[in-house]
Amino acid sequence: MITQEIKDEIKKYFDLTPEYVGVGYGYKKTNNKITTEESIVFFVPEKKPIHDIPDDEILPSEPIVINEKVIKMDVIEIGNIRALACNSQCQQWQSTPPDNQDYTRPLKGGLSITSTNKLGFVGTLGFVAVDSETQSLVGVTNNHVVVKDPFLTSERNLNGVRENEYDIINWGEVNPDFAYQPGESSNPPLNYHIGQVIRYVPITTTTGGIYENRVDGALISLSGTPTLSLSESYKQFGITSFSVPTPFASTAEIDNLLITNPMLKSSGRTTGVKDGSPCPLRTLYISSILPIGGYNLQGVETVATFVDCIVFIRPTNDPSLGSACINPIYAGDSGSALIADLSGTNKIVGLCFAGSDYYGIANRIDNVASELGIEEWDGSLKNLVDTNTITYKTIPGGNENKLLICNSENYWQVGLSILSNEC
Repeated sequence: MITQEIKDEIKKYFDLTPEYVGVGYGYKKTNNKITTEESIVFFVPEKKPIHDIPDDEILPSEPIVINEKVIKMDVIEIGNIRALACNSQCQQWQSTPPDNQDYTRPLKGGLSITSTNKLGFVGTLGFVAVDSETQSLVGVTNNHVVVKDPFLTSERNLNGVRENEYDIINWGEVNPDFAYQPGESSNPPLNYHIGQVIRYVPITTTTGGIYENRVDGALISLSGTPTLSLSESYKQFGITSFSVPTPFASTAEIDNLLITNPMLKSSGRTTGVKDGSPCPLRTLYISSILPIGGYNLQGVETVATFVDCIVFIRPTNDPSLGSACINPIYAGDSGSALIADLSGTNKIVGLCFAGSDYYGIANRIDNVASELGIEEWDGSLKNLVDTNTITYKTIPGGNENKLLICNSENYWQVGLSILSNEC
């Protein structure tokens, strides 16, 4: 089980190692086989002979002791992770696109989506949840799927490119960022419209500032029938075991993923359905700190470091983690839900947002729920977001606060603006 002491060690080693190195916690790999020995794991883009590594970049190798438990060190070549097979059935998506990319009503998790501000790019609608503040139904995905520039305004050049989630034109008129399903068209017709982006979690380029990147997440308002159904929209596309609404896993259940080693499931726009044999998924590392590339900061591709990540794989011989197959996740699957079978109950454990050839990366659902302000949906009748009630406030200059409280109401940071409507 992951403990705070182990998390503290992960953070300590991350602060001491080069910027390109990630740090996590999981099972040690020996002779290219994953063992049952728990270890602090260093993720590097490429392994090199020790004589090719500068002295100040050599990684720790001696075991440490935490609460009388010996924890070893390991180095894993993870490749370049970007915000994005053994059994041939798991690779059919490479020649035949999965049905996740089709026009589908009512909506379910796992479907292809895009937005006005990201036309030409595509991701996945993860699941339908409840906005805690308004008790309205919302769609959950990644910010990089539907947001042009997800960074805090305090990190932007105020005289540079102004990329906002809501384009403020004519000194006050709002051009919303509409969401579409499917996301495959660069000119989506009217019937593809499912709602609009309403907020997201801004991210930072720094580490150890006012807050750390724990979540790549955004919320979409959803329209009513036929977009939503009380009997269908809590399901995951193509996964037949979803007969009841899916709760969020608890913090303790996520902390214990390495011990319980549950089957993981996911349905994404590109690789389709991963639900047990022949396409299993399992947790490999938790509490990982990883530099993730591919984010847009005023038109420049930028790396952002994320903490507390879940790393998962597609094992060759499930449930053994001894070796892994390629493509547990692929570009376009960003935003998909990571779901665990916990003692016969499906529970959402994470929100997928990045990956490399053999590794998928997800944010923990407890962090997602906290930072996006959402709750699990039990399938009951809920409100719908009235987008006509959305209002905007401004404050001078850039700002590092994600949330502004104005007249006892919450306002979420959504970019730079020439609009003058101060709190």
